[in-house]
Amino acid sequence: MIKKVLISFLVFSMVISCCIATRAYAADLKIGAWVGTQPTEAEIVKYQEVQQRKIDIVHQFVNWSTNFDWIRPYADAVYKNGSILMVTWEPWEYNTVDIKNGKADAYLTKMAQDIKSYGKEIWLRPLHEANGNWYPWAIGYAGKINTNETYIAAFRHVVDVFRNNGVSNVKWVYNVNCSNVGDGTSYLDYYPGDNYVDYTSVDGYNWGTTQSWGSVWQTFDQIFSQSYNALKTINKPIIIAEWASTEVGGDKAKWITESFDTIKTSYTKIYAAVWFSENKETDWRINSSNASLESYRKAISPVSVKYGDLNKDGEIDSIDFSILKGYVLGNNRDIDTIAADVNLDGFVDSLDFSILKKYLLSIITVLPDTNK
Repeated sequence: MIKKVLISFLVFSMVISCCIATRAYAADLKIGAWVGTQPTEAEIVKYQEVQQRKIDIVHQFVNWSTNFDWIRPYADAVYKNGSILMVTWEPWEYNTVDIKNGKADAYLTKMAQDIKSYGKEIWLRPLHEANGNWYPWAIGYAGKINTNETYIAAFRHVVDVFRNNGVSNVKWVYNVNCSNVGDGTSYLDYYPGDNYVDYTSVDGYNWGTTQSWGSVWQTFDQIFSQSYNALKTINKPIIIAEWASTEVGGDKAKWITESFDTIKTSYTKIYAAVWFSENKETDWRINSSNASLESYRKAISPVSVKYGDLNKDGEIDSIDFSILKGYVLGNNRDIDTIAADVNLDGFVDSLDFSILKKYLLSIITVLPDTNK
């Protein structure tokens, strides 16, 4: 009997170890924001007071004539806050041919060395929105200098400069605009490859009826579905690196609520959403109205989780164990993947099964619980 039980357990362990781990990003969505050109400690704190939640990711735009000495005090403020700095890195002085041929190498090398010395993790998003026609590094830009091939070579060259300087604290973010604009543009044809990318990302805005070019009110799905469906074919977490809505042409508060609901139910590979909170082309701010602010606050409010309680009855028992077993074996895909991630590594897999088993056998006595 003991032998049969042992064999059964070994077989089950082999099965679950072969299962593909499931990442549940959108259910535990990271929240970021652009809080201004200079994200000082005061600006970060002020924004957090407005949204009533900590900022996970602080977004900053930096051009290639700016060195790290200018960035450093803002990076210090970000990391003092316990957040991550994401830099959209804009080479206004160069096209992709210039970059791949090494014309910016002196600048890139100095930046690589300075970031390495800084030591803290920084996300770099170079050459963004290249499937448009408005940036000098974009595929659709006038003059047709940039191609998919030159873009790939340029992106890889930037990463290689950092690697050759021993930089290990940078995460690389590939980016697309939500729509392809310009001849020869696409979502994936200029993708540099998995070895050069840590995150993929997309930018998109609900312009409403604010623009003379005939903009219309759009739902989240109308804005992001095509780009998301393309990016999700890549095995990388997806970031909404820029997004926001106007008040003009529809109900912004309702749009915010529905957008977050859509992310959490249908766009589950999205890891983070970084709001562009600025009164610029239109009022993109989260507090452009009291109703919009209230909707945003409610949407980003952290969810309380009792890890291991998969059937939501307030107890962790054999029923929860059976639910997790069925999920890992592929027999049951309808599961709360946040509560099932009992070891908090971002995956639901055999490790969670093993930990829950040990808990039920009293080998370990504590599981995480955000209700405490």
